Amino acid sequence: MHKIALVFAAALTLSACQTTNEQNGAVLGGVAGGLLGNTIGKGSGKAIATGAGALIGVIAGSSVGRNMDQPRTIIYQNGSGPCSNLGSEGERSACERGSAKRNEEIQRQKEDRAYRCGRYGQC
Repeated sequence: MHKIALVFAAALTLSACQTTNEQNGAVLGGVAGGLLGNTIGKGSGKAIATGAGALIGVIAGSSVGRNMDQPRTIIYQNGSGPCSNLGSEGERSACERGSAKRNEEIQRQKEDRAYRCGRYGQC
């Protein structure tokens, strides 16, 4: 039992020297996996179980740490369309008003065409 506590304390001490979560995860995962493998293994297979547990722990801990090291990506979108790339708020607003006017005009033309088609048969 003292060996387990000593190994765990050494792993924590060494992990404090590491700089990334990936490295810390690898160390802690390896120790935890080795301890788990050591408790599961019996007889002559105990060393193999300890090594396999440590290897699996290193892989899993490293993967979790790598995920923790990734920066959180937040994408803010002000909208899409022809005006979204303009730099200033005023330019973007004027562009959006112009686009809205253009769309209103296109919609009005379509409605007029549909009305003439239904009313007068001019399709």
